[in-house]
Amino acid sequence: MLMDIKKLLIEREQMTLTDLSRHFYVSESVMSSMMDKWINKGKVSKEEQSGLCGTSCGSCSESSEVKVYYRWRKVAQKPIFTQQK
Repeated sequence: MLMDIKKLLIEREQMTLTDLSRHFYVSESVMSSMMDKWINKGKVSKEEQSGLCGTSCGSCSESSEVKVYYRWRKVAQKPIFTQQK
């Protein structure tokens, strides 16, 4: 299923957690766990956006709603770990 997620994200460029869960018929918690695997490998970025317009000004009912978007990265970006002495 991880490879199917990869293909879908490349094809659609970005998707919400809800959309991914519905597409693959799994719960959001299961999908979130699978996405964490791609995030840990540096292949997917996770972005939170509040409100439909991307702001949280509070002037509409959707401004408090937070959506999580996942995007496939063309180049993996793994975190750099340094050893402490």
